[in-house]
Amino acid sequence: MRVIDANQDPEVASLGLRPPVFVTLKAADGATLHGALYRPERLAPGRRYPALVRVYGGPTAQTVKDSWELTQDLRAQALVERGYLVFRLDNRGTPRRGRAFEETLARRLGSVEVEDQIAGARYLAGLPYVDGSRLGIYGWSYGGYMAARCLLKAPDLFRAAVAGAPVTDWDGYDTFYTERYMGTPQDNPDGYRESSILPLAAALRGRLLIIHGMADENVHFRHTARLLNALNAAQKRYELLIFPDERHLPRGEEDRRWLEERLLEHFDRALKAP
Repeated sequence: MRVIDANQDPEVASLGLRPPVFVTLKAADGATLHGALYRPERLAPGRRYPALVRVYGGPTAQTVKDSWELTQDLRAQALVERGYLVFRLDNRGTPRRGRAFEETLARRLGSVEVEDQIAGARYLAGLPYVDGSRLGIYGWSYGGYMAARCLLKAPDLFRAAVAGAPVTDWDGYDTFYTERYMGTPQDNPDGYRESSILPLAAALRGRLLIIHGMADENVHFRHTARLLNALNAAQKRYELLIFPDERHLPRGEEDRRWLEERLLEHFDRALKAP
C-alpha cells in the first residue's frame, strides 16, 4: 500500500473541512439505516442547535459513505459554521444494501423513503444537543420532491423546507426513469395518485421555499407551476426563487451565490428568529 497522490493543496487545508460522524438507526420495519451528522468540533455546553436534514432519497443514489464526497459538501460545512447541525440519511430504496432493501420503493415512490427520513429526523431531534422544535430540510431534484413531501407529511416535525427543482407529480416526469420504478399510470393508478405532492398542498404549515430554473431540461418547470397552482388554490403562503436562464442546476456564479444566500436566509428566518 502506498500513497499515490498526497494532495497537499494549501487551499483545501485552509478550509478546515471536517468529516461527518456516522450513525445508525432503525427504520419502522427494523431495517438498519445509515446516517451522517455534520457538527462543530466542539459543541457548546448546554446549547441546543437548530438542525437541517439534507435529503436526496431516490433510487440509484447512495449519499452516506466513507468518502471525500461527504467531507467536501461545502454547503453542509458552511451551514455548520453558521450555527446549524446538518444530517443526511440513506433511506430504504437506496442502493448497495441488497435487493430487498432497494425494492421497497417499487411502484410506490414517496412512501417508505419519506417514512425513513421522518424517522431519521426524529432521531436527530432526540439528540441532547439538538433543538427538536427547530428542524428544517432541503434537497434538489428527487431531494426537492422529498423535502416538500416531508414538510407536508410531517408538519409537527419540520418547520421549514427548501425544495429545489422538485418533481411534484410523477405523471409529468421522464418516462424512462419513472416507469422503471412505478410502471405506467395506466397499470399503477393508485401508486401515481398517492405519490403526488399536489393533493397535499392544503396540509402546508411550515415555511416553504421553492427554487427552480425555467430552462430546466430534467425536471421541467411545469412541476413547480403545478405546485404553485395547488398552493394558490389552497391559499397557502410560500416563497419562490426563479432563475429564468438556468437549467436543472444553476451554473452561473452569481446565481449560485444568490441561491446559497437565499437558502440560508430562509432557514435563519424560520429557525433562528424569535
